[in-house]
Amino acid sequence: MENDEIDIKELFLDILTIVKFELKFYQVRENPMFTRIVKTRVFQQKLQKLKDFINTYFEIMYKGEEESPINQIALRTQLDNVARITNYYNDLSSFYKDQTQNLITKEKLLNLIDYSHIESLFLVFTNILDWEHYKSSLIFPHDKRKEKLLKEFLGKLASSDIKDVEDLIDLEQTIDTFVKSIEVEL
Repeated sequence: MENDEIDIKELFLDILTIVKFELKFYQVRENPMFTRIVKTRVFQQKLQKLKDFINTYFEIMYKGEEESPINQIALRTQLDNVARITNYYNDLSSFYKDQTQNLITKEKLLNLIDYSHIESLFLVFTNILDWEHYKSSLIFPHDKRKEKLLKEFLGKLASSDIKDVEDLIDLEQTIDTFVKSIEVEL
């Protein structure tokens, strides 16, 4: 599927699902049944959705790496984040920082994502959303309208109004209105 053909509403709902999962994960950690919860099919499906989102995003970066300087910078930045988060190398000297792309190949990255601890995956996911919020969008490189929608949505998601899952449910229920109101501005 071409990036610009992505349904923006579906993308928002996917991101909300993952953020809700993240909030619930941190809430249920204190539950004595936590280890059983983690093994459930529902939990594993949500974890897989998070991994799929991250993998798809890295595919976008790798696909456009040759022709897009933005993709090159994004890839380098995200690989540095992954290396730091997963403690891929302990020596954070400039040699390793300069060699990140050589040390963490695409195959190694995909394996890291598959076997990373869930909290590391949440950090990678957050770094991706931060990039999309503050830099040029890799999801919508040619559709400025959708890019603006995404930035507005991520701004709402990162607002101080979002404190727990109920706040996300409120945002989810207003997604149609939100998308239409932004489209009217454009």
